[in-house]
Amino acid sequence: MSKGIYESKPWLKHYDPHVPNTLEYPNVPLSHFVDDSVKEFPDRPMMIQGKRIISFKEFGNYHYSFAAALADMGVKKGDRVGIYCLNMPQYLITLYAAIKIGAVPTGINPLLTPREIKYILDDSDAETIVALDLFLSRVQEVRKETKLRNVIVAGLGDFPQEGPLPEPTEYEGAVSFLELLKYEPKPPEVKINPRDDWALLQYTAGTTGLPKGTILTHENMVRQTTQLMSWLKFERGKEIVCSSFPFFHLAGLEFNIGCVSMAAGQILIANPRDIEGTINLIDQYHPTVICNVPTIYIQLLRHPKFEKSAIRNAKMFISGAAAFPPEIINEYNSKTQGKVLEVWGMTEASPVLTANPVEGLKKVGSVGIPLPDTIIKVVDPETGSEELPVRERGELIAYGPQVFYKGYWKKPEETEKALRNGWYYTGDIGYMDEDGYFYIVDRKKDIINVSGYKVASREVDDILFEHPAVNMAATIGIPDPDRPGSEIVKAFVTLKEGYEGSPKLAEEIRQFLKKSLAPYKVPKIIEFRKELPLSATGKVLKRELREEEKAKMKK
Repeated sequence: MSKGIYESKPWLKHYDPHVPNTLEYPNVPLSHFVDDSVKEFPDRPMMIQGKRIISFKEFGNYHYSFAAALADMGVKKGDRVGIYCLNMPQYLITLYAAIKIGAVPTGINPLLTPREIKYILDDSDAETIVALDLFLSRVQEVRKETKLRNVIVAGLGDFPQEGPLPEPTEYEGAVSFLELLKYEPKPPEVKINPRDDWALLQYTAGTTGLPKGTILTHENMVRQTTQLMSWLKFERGKEIVCSSFPFFHLAGLEFNIGCVSMAAGQILIANPRDIEGTINLIDQYHPTVICNVPTIYIQLLRHPKFEKSAIRNAKMFISGAAAFPPEIINEYNSKTQGKVLEVWGMTEASPVLTANPVEGLKKVGSVGIPLPDTIIKVVDPETGSEELPVRERGELIAYGPQVFYKGYWKKPEETEKALRNGWYYTGDIGYMDEDGYFYIVDRKKDIINVSGYKVASREVDDILFEHPAVNMAATIGIPDPDRPGSEIVKAFVTLKEGYEGSPKLAEEIRQFLKKSLAPYKVPKIIEFRKELPLSATGKVLKRELREEEKAKMKK
């Protein structure tokens, strides 16, 4: 097969019968999906939080009231609204309320430190934040150093398991979320241009450096949702879904948007580490579709309750954000009614580019085939333009309606590197087989994948350099033997004169890092060395460090 094979789209012959080769996309704002479902299925569950079920009608009133309140607080079209919450009703109410009035939600990882929160607030120019009461002190610590005007506090007990909502709590310098739900549910009418107006400013670790704000328009998100719902064959108004993906992660957020568009109820998982709690909710509500990172699937599979759980009755298990070990996929496929459906994508693609077919050929180990109107090519990583033949490994580049075209916020140089003539250069290395199925063989070279959470190694390096004992530092990811598909953060450090490596110093450095980095970013292993491998220009060769670690594991 020669050059031009990608334009011929060999994957089309493997599309399920219900998936057209090309789609018609509605020219509507993202709020259209929730408005439609509220009108058509008012009594269907929209959110399930423990025993509390919130219908689409209730949700409609809540988010319309909150939208009116935000507008009254001075939030206008284009303004950024930070959301610093767990997977809870307040997150989704804020998300859709902001979108309704043309504001731009920005999710914030609950594990971030005040320093990391400040960076996102500063970079995004956010003037409003909705923060869980448990996280309020972190916001208050940096508030005076940011542009924040409005701090809204979402209480952990705002939506009790039973009965009416409680009276709002009073906060100094902030307002209760519940207070804003008292507004009349009549938000102002705001005209949205789907092509030009932002729907989300979603932060991603990127390939190097600090997190980048990825601009995703209403058009991006509407078209991605149309693609996914065409692919997944959800029955409108009939599905119950369960996902442990956090909403600050675009995979979790887009999964919810898809559910809302199909009037599917979603079981909210606030703590994905509570595997028993998740199984209990699944047994209570019998979801038809489950979506998780591979590590969560493995933990569910190994739980004593799995064999008798309603998990086994789900019709589909969607997996993404990390590699899913083939042996675990095969075990799921043999023990459940549904099948594992691996997908691949990234924030810059809204986020999904490829998926295995729902009904047709699934290839274990493959991330599947491109969604409708999406083209993936494999090109020479050096030239960036020469198309490589079938099964030859190179960089995967993508073109489609879901690919971000507005670029990264405030980062023109990064945008120029990532977007070239409409093609997104993913930095992922992989290949395509004769059937048009794609395989990822390596990830972006400096990103570490900790159970689906992306860690930019340079960010860890930069903080390491702030420690008085550190001369040079290089951080990489090594395979986690206890979590297949996940990695452990490992740092290699050379010390300044007068310091000696020891377990005590390693722990001191870890404690130092914890002041500035989320726990999952802090290296579990710190190895002291006399020198690090350097290129001719003096750049640390992390590739060599990774190869050394691989060689150790083979022994």
